[in-house]
Amino acid sequence: MNKVKFDISYTFDAIPRLLEGAFVTLQVAILGFTLSVLLATTITVARTSLNSKIFNSILAFYISFIRGTPILVQIFLVYYVLPVFGLNLGPFTAGIIAITLNSAAFVTEILRGGLASVPIGQFEAAKSLGISGYALWRKIILPQTFITSIPPLVNEFTMVLKATALLSMITVVELMRVSQQIYSANYHPVEVLSGTFVIYFLMCFVVSRSSVFLENRFIVKRAR
Repeated sequence: MNKVKFDISYTFDAIPRLLEGAFVTLQVAILGFTLSVLLATTITVARTSLNSKIFNSILAFYISFIRGTPILVQIFLVYYVLPVFGLNLGPFTAGIIAITLNSAAFVTEILRGGLASVPIGQFEAAKSLGISGYALWRKIILPQTFITSIPPLVNEFTMVLKATALLSMITVVELMRVSQQIYSANYHPVEVLSGTFVIYFLMCFVVSRSSVFLENRFIVKRAR
């Protein structure tokens, strides 16, 4: 029986196309995560300001649904079910929406924890100075909430980055999909996937290290 030898030349040959796929992966991850943060921030402000039982019940169901189902199922729901209701979405758009809805549930819980760390006296002091509504949240509450939430938010972004690999199932041509196309043509999956692994690792490593950088930067600013 002939042994299959690892030929690293196939890895190097695949790198240019893998980097193109990695660029799409970053696009989807950044867009999806940014939208999820905006959505989660809106939900957090609304939940605190409205204090509505109906709103909280709907939110609790949404978060439970996202946490209780695989993200792949959620991707399929957005891509295959929404067209039944007349919303025909391309793979890229459907992927971003699915990533956004999934991540927003987790970011909402992260921001809730960050908000809990803001002393209640901050609200009372701001109101005594006549600061309320939009100005209260933008200038006082949300900055403190986000600073406290930096580590879990960075961790959530790495989860989003890795979850983009599942979008290959709906034909989004990101890093994983490109690697599948390459090794389907050259029949060297080990070499190609090795390159894919290295690129995913480097992207996640850079993101995780940015957490330390951001924390130190905000600590220095607050110290001033």
